[in-house]
Amino acid sequence: MSTNAQLPKVPFLPSQQELDRPFGKYDEASFQNPSKVYHPETWFHYIGGNVSKEGITRDLEAIAKAGISGIQLFHGQFGGPWPGVEPQITSLSANWDDAVRHTALECRRLGLRFSMNNCPGWATSGGPWITPANAMRNLIWNRTDVVGGKLINQALPLPEPSSEQWRDYKDITVLAFPTPAGDTGKPLIPQLINTNTSFKWDPYFAGTAKEAIHLSPATPDKPNWVEVSFPNAVTLRSVEFSSVRAFNHGQSYEPGVTITIQGVLANGKTKDILRAEMPQANWQDDRTITFACSELAGVKKYRISISNKYDMALTSLRLFSAARKNSWESEAAWTLRSIERVGQNPKQSPEAFIKPGQILDISDKMATDGKLNWLAPKGNWTILRLGHVNSGKQNGPAPAEGTGWEANKFAKSGAEAHFAGYIGRLSGSNGPLAGGLLNGMLIDSWECHTQSWTPAMEQEFKRVSSYQLRKWLPALFGYVIKDQETTARFLTDWRKTLNDLLVNNYYGRMASLAKGNGLSVAYETGPGDVVPADIMEYFKFADIPMCEFWQPMTDGFVGSINFKPIKPTASAARMYGKPRVAAESFTNMSLSWDEHFDMLKEVANINSIQGVSHFVFHTYTHNPQTPFLPPGSSFGAGIGTPFLRGQTWWKYMPEFTDYLSRCTYLLERGKPVSDVLWYLGDEINHKPNQNAPFPEGFKYDYCNPDVLLNRLKTQNGMIVTPEGIQYRVLWLPDVPHMLPQTLEKILLLLRNGATIVGEAPVGLATLSGGDVATQRFNAAVKSIWGESRKGLRKVGKGYVVSGLTIEQALATLKIKPDVTGGDALWAHRRTNGADWYFVTAPKGKGFTGELSFRASGQVELWDPVTGKSSAAESRQNGERTTVKLDLAKGGSCFIVFRQKESLNAATAFKANTVVGTIPISDSWKLTFPAGWGVPEAVELTALKPWKDLDISAEGKAFSGTATYTNTFNIDRIEPGQEYILDLGKVDMAASVTINGQQIGKLWAPPYRIDLKDFIKPGKNTVSVEVTSTWFNRLVFDAGQPEDKRKTWTISGPGKDEPLRVSGLLGPVKIDLQKEE
Repeated sequence: MSTNAQLPKVPFLPSQQELDRPFGKYDEASFQNPSKVYHPETWFHYIGGNVSKEGITRDLEAIAKAGISGIQLFHGQFGGPWPGVEPQITSLSANWDDAVRHTALECRRLGLRFSMNNCPGWATSGGPWITPANAMRNLIWNRTDVVGGKLINQALPLPEPSSEQWRDYKDITVLAFPTPAGDTGKPLIPQLINTNTSFKWDPYFAGTAKEAIHLSPATPDKPNWVEVSFPNAVTLRSVEFSSVRAFNHGQSYEPGVTITIQGVLANGKTKDILRAEMPQANWQDDRTITFACSELAGVKKYRISISNKYDMALTSLRLFSAARKNSWESEAAWTLRSIERVGQNPKQSPEAFIKPGQILDISDKMATDGKLNWLAPKGNWTILRLGHVNSGKQNGPAPAEGTGWEANKFAKSGAEAHFAGYIGRLSGSNGPLAGGLLNGMLIDSWECHTQSWTPAMEQEFKRVSSYQLRKWLPALFGYVIKDQETTARFLTDWRKTLNDLLVNNYYGRMASLAKGNGLSVAYETGPGDVVPADIMEYFKFADIPMCEFWQPMTDGFVGSINFKPIKPTASAARMYGKPRVAAESFTNMSLSWDEHFDMLKEVANINSIQGVSHFVFHTYTHNPQTPFLPPGSSFGAGIGTPFLRGQTWWKYMPEFTDYLSRCTYLLERGKPVSDVLWYLGDEINHKPNQNAPFPEGFKYDYCNPDVLLNRLKTQNGMIVTPEGIQYRVLWLPDVPHMLPQTLEKILLLLRNGATIVGEAPVGLATLSGGDVATQRFNAAVKSIWGESRKGLRKVGKGYVVSGLTIEQALATLKIKPDVTGGDALWAHRRTNGADWYFVTAPKGKGFTGELSFRASGQVELWDPVTGKSSAAESRQNGERTTVKLDLAKGGSCFIVFRQKESLNAATAFKANTVVGTIPISDSWKLTFPAGWGVPEAVELTALKPWKDLDISAEGKAFSGTATYTNTFNIDRIEPGQEYILDLGKVDMAASVTINGQQIGKLWAPPYRIDLKDFIKPGKNTVSVEVTSTWFNRLVFDAGQPEDKRKTWTISGPGKDEPLRVSGLLGPVKIDLQKEE
């Protein structure tokens, strides 16, 4: 191990003083060379037992040299031993502790921050130290129907799943109630089925199908349909489909499915009893979805029509005469979906519902062996036996020694046992990372589905909701108690209770334990993204809220903005005063080994617009092999973008990380500027559609109940956070049910001068508070909205706008757009002395044109690729400024408006005009390194891809760095003239040398560089080192015997993949430019 002096410790956040100070000359220097705290971090993965100290040292030295500021250590499990890695290290053993300590010591020596994921694997929080009793618990139940008027003496079966010992089954209660009308507990079985599809539907209506039906996309005017007939009239009250996720996993968050259910009347006409869109779900959604239908008397035939934008798989479609709460599976928090509002109030008979006063607790009538001895009143009765069990979820993918039950997320005991078993043991006073060697803790992705119970649940519900839970429990299984609205209000209280437990007992307790050991805390998304809970509130316990984005960008699946949302995390950071929004960056599920910097740059830019400010690479996989064949492995599988020292392009990483750190500096400096604060409502709903239409030229952030109630005030007509972030408007786009305390806080903001846009709610979002809550609700609604519900209404010093769209409201309020003029993407920030906008080209193309900004001052263009700033071509028009921009695909810049007090010396814009061109001959000498089956030198008469050169098959597949050399003549160097070398097309990165002096590296378009200070009159020599990806060589080696291969990786392209373009492709020229 090297004995270099220890470098200074990297803080986990920049200081608030540095972020908030007035804009000045130091910003230019900080932008040019940002301090290390602004540099990206990387995930660092041990895989299985493939760990070595020597490899760790080499990895970390490469990471530090690349300009990366720290690592977040994971231990995953994919496959078995790698070639030459002996001995294998067992997770959690003494040797493993020693390797982790070595990693920490090397990070300290190299000045890298060292954080760890909170458990082995990457998800979520568990390990062998968690007992079944302290694991995630789920509510289970079974149903028994009896005829009363006699003594019921029979065994109630144990609910399932409970047979395995590790399930640790515990009874909760036994409830009984009169069986509601039409509730047989069984689906309706049609006598006759007709359809325009080719499938046999009988087993799907029975719920016994073994395979899915696959429906091709169908439009609303030509839907897939199935018609069912019964011998006698039946009342259809609920329809149950298989899970939304199972329709099409990649479209879990954007299903694109519309269902129409109709009764076919005796005269052949149809009448709709439900028309609804399938709600947004989540990628772990595994529950059916039930729709409540309005009753239709005397109907023997029903038609179900399905229009689906995407391919759709359906494993069941069951029809019931029983009433069930509309979309109960998600409203009862068994899964996360958007609240489905269309079916909320179907016209159904009260006899189909349970009357609250008739629910009996007969737990004392059941013996410990499950035998019931109960004198049942007359009539038909339904008995529910309820219990809870270990959910069976485990952390992973982790080595077997590090795998165990997922900790209870609703009780502090779960967090405490889990922290003690892993991070606490490691970082405690007697642990291998004692003495501050561990700097931070991360909780990564939520991948353990949902939890529905904890032993203290009934007490906790009473604490949060102020009424008893027990007799409302049947609603958690879909039963309608009293009516649909009352049941919905209870289920909202239920979700609020689960959120309270999850936020405080898991996230809050883990944070306090970590901080007690001197650790910073980062949390990735989970609540409101995968598990039902407030999508923002848990982030208040994190020092660094964290999300994730994937590459490549796609319209569906993980590359889409709905599948992996950024804005809710960014909004949480802003609402809770967190200066940094970190992101697991460039995660990928289709590893190609052909990743390009320009693609990564574009993906980073677009996600920065959404709110990401700090990048954590996914991923650097530890390479224990010494020596090793390049490139190494990504994650031990086909996952991730392989940031590895064995990459051909690793030497360009300092330039890439410099770019990202410059972006981070200005994306965290100052405060964000948005006009609209979008209130998410009081019902614990899914996140809004991230592609929802919004007025062009405006930005918004989200706000949750906790922030609205506890962190917002009105100041000078603006809605303001304690940190000083300001909003002009509070928008209520989807709030049909609200809490009285929310309305009272909105009224307070209004009276103090705030502006509110939205409609009055129609009802309470709780059963708590009784008549007093209803009175408070009605009074607040009347005070805010009055009798007239459309137009502009003054309340105190503020205004309410209702009956208008948000676009119409902004126009009515005379709020001008922040940016107009084109499809470039932008984000706005501000501090004393300056405003600045991060501007990037839209996805998949460049941008050339003018943008009009709601800002004024001296206009400068700051280039994060070079760190240089210059005057921008602009013109001022009153309070707005128009700026001319020319951005290549993936191009970006910061447009800085400096106020007079922040100026050093005014600089005027001077446009450059091309006054001539010096062509570069196509006669290049191309040289390759030895050992790769390619000639040492090739004389070219034209630039072409390496795969098209007249060389051997192995040579055509060359991957790495090759050098192009040429000469050009300059008769005279003109004063004031710039000489811009334009390489044309390059695949993928280039280093340029003029007359033996390296002048710069180019890693993304445009591949242009100024030669002015390096050329001489007469003959000049230009050398261009071009670096490709590993793709072509990996294709070639895939077709070779293993002992002949010159590369090694676990998951690479196949031998039959066509070779891809690489090299210098040109045309190459020198543009002569002069100032106008």
